[in-house]
Formats: sequence, C-alpha cells, structure tokens
Amino acid sequence: MELFIVIIIILLLCGIVAGFLAGLFGIGGGVVMVPVMFILLDDLGYEENAMAVAVATSAAVILPTAVAGAIKNFSGKQITWWPALVLGIGGILGSMAGSTLSVLIPSQVHILAFSGFLIFMALWMIIKQCRYLSAYTIRESDFILIILGIGVGVASGLFGIGGGVILTPVLTSILGMNIHKSIGISLTAMVLIASGTVVSYIVLGWGVTGLFPFSIGYVNLLFVLVLVLTSVPAVRLGVKTGSTMSDKKLQTLFIGMLILLAIRMALSA
Repeated sequence: MELFIVIIIILLLCGIVAGFLAGLFGIGGGVVMVPVMFILLDDLGYEENAMAVAVATSAAVILPTAVAGAIKNFSGKQITWWPALVLGIGGILGSMAGSTLSVLIPSQVHILAFSGFLIFMALWMIIKQCRYLSAYTIRESDFILIILGIGVGVASGLFGIGGGVILTPVLTSILGMNIHKSIGISLTAMVLIASGTVVSYIVLGWGVTGLFPFSIGYVNLLFVLVLVLTSVPAVRLGVKTGSTMSDKKLQTLFIGMLILLAIRMALSA
C-alpha cells in the first residue's frame, strides 16, 4: 500500500509539470511523462514492456491536455485552423507507423534515439537564431504541412510526445512562424496526432500479457487518470505564463528544456 501511494504521488507531481509545459511551450508533456513512467515501470519489474506502456500512456494523457491547451489558445485567437488540420491528418498516418516501429526495437535504442532527437532539435533552434540563417525559411504549403505531419506522427508514435515538442521548433525555425502562433497550431494538431497514437497502441498491445494492472493494450488507465487530474488544470497556468513572455525568452527556455530532458533520458538508458 505504501508503494502504491508513492507511485500515485510521483504521478501527480509529474502531471503538474507536464501540464504546465504543455501550456507554456505548446507540447503535450510527453517529454516529462515518458521518462518518469518508464523508470517507475522498470523499477516495479515491468521492464519488458516499460517503454511501450510509457509511450502509449503518455499519448493518452496528451489528448485531454492538448484539448485544454487548444481551447485556451482559441479563446486568445492564437490558432490558425487549416495548417493545424493538415498537420493533424498527416500526423495520424505517421503515428500508426511510428507506434508499430516502437514495439519492434529494443528499449535502449528507443531511449537513446529520443535523447539524440531532443538534442538535435535544440541545436537546430540555436542555429536558426543566427541572423544570417533566420532569413532562410521554407514557404508554407499544404504539401509541406502534410509531409511534416507524417514525420511528426512517426516521431510521436515512437516517443509518445504528441508532436508539440517537434512541431513548435519546426514551425518557428523552418516555416518562420512566430512562437506564439506555432504553439496554437501545435496544440491543435496534437489532438489528432495523439488520437492516432493511442488507437495504434491499444491495437498493438491487445492480448499482450505481463502488463501493469489496469491496462488496455499498452495504455495504462490508472496512470492516465492520475496524470490527467493534475496535467489538465496546469495547462491554463502554462498558457497564461507563456503569453506574457517575449518570443526570444520563450525560445531560450524551450531550448534549455530540450537539452536537460535529453540528458535525463540518456542517463536512464
């Protein structure tokens, strides 16, 4: 019973941090939830499917978190609907492929790949802040958005991060959007991308034995419930905090967060 209480407390705190980051940076919080759940499940003796359950459950938590963030941004009129929908449709297709790949590769490779990707995104944002490079951006089009959505969906299925941690820096650096507009589009697209990821992991994990109790496929309902209870309310605080910050300061904090989380994930491999 004491161990169960400790698990619940850890998940509640994790949900608060994940929700705040979702609203602040336009991400789903998966970059926080995945490593926390992976470490918990690994320590509890469920190491064989720990990464798959962590990724799948993170995507399930991201759904209501992303909805809450999108609604909040919509009230502030910071969402451009068409790019978000095109990205989301591509993301659904990509998430199915990424989820399938996720259950086929070793967890150590999975974790190190996640860490390397976060470092790459942080470095890319730093490079693109150079005034000589910032003028070179790709023109936005439906074709570019659908391809980007597929790529983000694959990464979302692999890492359970909803896509926001990828979309926000890509939209700002490659397509030249300002950080606030990109966060609104990112949160909206994440609703569709996370839906595709969750459904894929439920199907892939159906009938798998030896999973943590209260699991449907690879999605653990107990973890989802606890994390949602704290992450959704925390989104509002994150959005409110982000709207008062300058673009440069918000990007600097985002880069710092990516680097710290990449190091943490690498250490847990």
